[in-house]
Amino acid sequence: QESFKIRLITTEEEMQRFTIKPMAKEGWRPGLKDAELFLACDPTAAFVGELNGKPIATVRISKYGDSFAFIGAYLVDKAYRGKGYGLKIFNAAVSSVKPTSNIGLYALLHLEKMYERSGFRSHFHAARYDFHLPTTIACFPEILEKISVEVKSIEDVELENIFRYDTHVFGFERSAFLSRLLRAEGTLGYVAVNNDGLTVGYISARPTFLQEEGYLIGPLFADSKAIAERLLKALFEKLSHEEKAAPLVCMDASTKQGMELGEELQGKKVFDLVYMVTKGLPNTCLEKQFGVTIVDLG
Repeated sequence: QESFKIRLITTEEEMQRFTIKPMAKEGWRPGLKDAELFLACDPTAAFVGELNGKPIATVRISKYGDSFAFIGAYLVDKAYRGKGYGLKIFNAAVSSVKPTSNIGLYALLHLEKMYERSGFRSHFHAARYDFHLPTTIACFPEILEKISVEVKSIEDVELENIFRYDTHVFGFERSAFLSRLLRAEGTLGYVAVNNDGLTVGYISARPTFLQEEGYLIGPLFADSKAIAERLLKALFEKLSHEEKAAPLVCMDASTKQGMELGEELQGKKVFDLVYMVTKGLPNTCLEKQFGVTIVDLG
């Protein structure tokens, strides 16, 4: 008699074992400290499905207030795919949030139809880009517009200012998560400040779980493309001066303008994604979003 049980993942050690390591094995490139970050984002978001005690499936649904939730890290062990376990854990996650919640996710294109059957609708495309440092740095002189902003290291800025800006662009308050992300081991970050001392953009990059894979950018939020370019330039120059230069820097471009930036900087497109939601676009400032924070968290 088989028994398939679904339960919450509650510790960092379990998050690492059931979610992060399988994601790395699948080639999804999680970050070095993502177990900690995933828990900080929402400690009651992650589920594991165990078949006769063996973990075979995982999913998370991060809640932002009462009105919005985001699905990610949805993975079923290869040997158990196509047997209905994935749908069971997916439905359990969905039913753990309020029925009135709007739910979002980033889907790989070949899974778009599957999510449509669960009530999701596509709104725009996104894509993952890999950047090769020397190639990208060589692109900057061509594209940098003259703008009067100062780029500062995240250590030199009050985190409160970043939290306020992030809430304005992302649409939901998430300061507990951000303080972990921006202070995590190995994270680099820059903030763009205008002449009035106001935050007009910020970028963060964190090392990957598998060291040889480099860095993951996210988020990249900015009031204009020119500011986004300036932030990327500061980050890439810093990375190129590291003792051990990052082999690759990856960004999940979350919008049309993010993808344009990816192409202009000669990023290599790794895969396409589509942003899907159940109840229409949430109240976010899409035109200021260039790179998504973490694809699995929204």
